[in-house]
Amino acid sequence: MSKSKILIGVALSFSVGVFLASRFIVDLLYVYWVCAVLIAVFALSFLGSASKLKIVRLAGLFLFFVFLGILRFNQSVGENEFQNFFESKVKWEGYITQDPDVRLDKQLITIQPNGFEQKILITTTKAQNFFYGDWVVLEGKLKEPKEFEDFDYPGYLERFGVYALVQYPKIIILKNNQGYWAKTYLLKIKHAFAKRLSEYLGEPENSLALGILIGARRGLPAETVENFNITGTTHIVAISGFNIAVIVTALSYLAWVAGRRASFWLATAIILGFVVIAGGSASVIRAAVMGFLLLMSFNIGRMYNVGPAMFFAGAAMLYVNPKILYWDVGFQLSFAATLGLVYFMPILDALTENWPKFLGLKNIFLGTLAATVSTLPLILWYFGRLSLVALLANALILPFVPFAMLFGFLSITPFLAPGFALIAHWLLAYILFVAAKLSRVPFASVEMKISSWMVVLMFGLLFALYLVLNRFVGKKRRFEILRNL
Repeated sequence: MSKSKILIGVALSFSVGVFLASRFIVDLLYVYWVCAVLIAVFALSFLGSASKLKIVRLAGLFLFFVFLGILRFNQSVGENEFQNFFESKVKWEGYITQDPDVRLDKQLITIQPNGFEQKILITTTKAQNFFYGDWVVLEGKLKEPKEFEDFDYPGYLERFGVYALVQYPKIIILKNNQGYWAKTYLLKIKHAFAKRLSEYLGEPENSLALGILIGARRGLPAETVENFNITGTTHIVAISGFNIAVIVTALSYLAWVAGRRASFWLATAIILGFVVIAGGSASVIRAAVMGFLLLMSFNIGRMYNVGPAMFFAGAAMLYVNPKILYWDVGFQLSFAATLGLVYFMPILDALTENWPKFLGLKNIFLGTLAATVSTLPLILWYFGRLSLVALLANALILPFVPFAMLFGFLSITPFLAPGFALIAHWLLAYILFVAAKLSRVPFASVEMKISSWMVVLMFGLLFALYLVLNRFVGKKRRFEILRNL
């Protein structure tokens, strides 16, 4: 087995361990014993014949990383520090650790009380303005998060380090700028950008621009959100590697027009700009990492080469925060979409090598198809809806998204802002128009909720399809080589 495949196996083994610990309670005593035995077996395997014990060595290595994943997840899980305060009225000081989530009728604030490692999620009115790093005193009744019928709300909150809730407490701001200076600076850029953009773009184009650029989709009208859901284009206004991945794919056709290097630097600038104006949150950085790895694969021209790096990056993200594997839908969609683009798109490209490549539309279509197919099991599992117009909608919309991002960003520049904003308005209005028209097509989407075992089965079928197509493409290439001799 090659080193790259071993690296992928190690990363997958670690991820399997994290997943098992996320779903089941595992006794750590047994984990320690098994790890010790595996280390011994792995060491003793070098005393025998390398060829005979190679499989044993690899199996021991992969199992060892499975248990390391279990250990890492359990290490991240601690006792709830607030368990003795639930249903009691508390008065604590602390600082706001995240950018407030402002919604139509309320805002959500994450606060870390002084003397605690864990955080509290506050629901309050929009009467006060809060910012990351504000040192506040809150007074209210502490509540324990409860599971819903089909949703593990406590697990969802724990991925953010949140273990308690307070509804509409009394909050007084004591001091400002108590957070990390770099994050404070990035968030100030984000808010200044959003304010400046709103001066030149009307609604709903302004809200769509903010959704595309910084993932702020709260201001979009409910009808517009539903149009995106029906047409399978919601990813363009969600902070995940899915939107970054398809944007990078759309930009790749610039290599055909301006050269590979020019398209690489333009896409890199867009990704970095996305990170800055989106505030540099953990989800944004994860999306940017996935997008940049995909960009590197396009730049070197051999997408398979980036596969091991992508798996390693995914495992590294899980090491930092193991809870994102099971409870972070954005991470799952990011990884699945990038997998599709890295592994399925080259095969689809080989199968359609005789198709015309006019303006790079082939790449956009194949990239959309690869990302859509690879994320389909997750989309059906979480959202229970299959869009029958998704491929057409994405093919019509995605080529214009990078330009909407570019001119939307340029709309904040001095002097030329009105002109750039007008172009951005046209592009955004077009995107809204296409989504609205296609959402009204009869049977544009159908309800299709699947069970967990169906998700596993669908991913298994996708893997089998990949193996079959990859073998077919390999035979096809060998036949063409022999024919040309």
